[in-house]
Amino acid sequence: MKPNRPVRRVAGTAATALLLAAGAVGALASPAFAKANSVAVGKVALGAGRPAAVTAEIAYSCDPGSTVHLAATATSRPAKGHRPAVATGTVANKKLVCDADVHRVRLVLHPKRGSAFDKKDRVTVAAAVVTPRGAHYADARRTVTL
Repeated sequence: MKPNRPVRRVAGTAATALLLAAGAVGALASPAFAKANSVAVGKVALGAGRPAAVTAEIAYSCDPGSTVHLAATATSRPAKGHRPAVATGTVANKKLVCDADVHRVRLVLHPKRGSAFDKKDRVTVAAAVVTPRGAHYADARRTVTL
């Protein structure tokens, strides 16, 4: 009868450790694998003004009650020996509709100081659904000619 006690104790400890590990993995991974977090880059165009901004249509979806925001970056593909032009833009969480449906927003990407975009520039636009801590729940990329 005595040999069964250590076996039961080891089995119980192993089962408890397995359940705790599964719960921890589920708690950490659940926001990243939520099915409503998605983003897609649609039409990209050169805006008006000097310096010209880049506009991008972004389709997004986020979980109800989440505190995410949209962030996008446009980067030109420069000629050899030149620096790429960069433009960025964000949409704050309070302007997003997070209800697990797909919504569209037009995002204006403002060029950084010293950057300029022109017609026929080859530009890569990267968009992401980002948490306040900087984790990316979803991201998309599209390369177009302005």
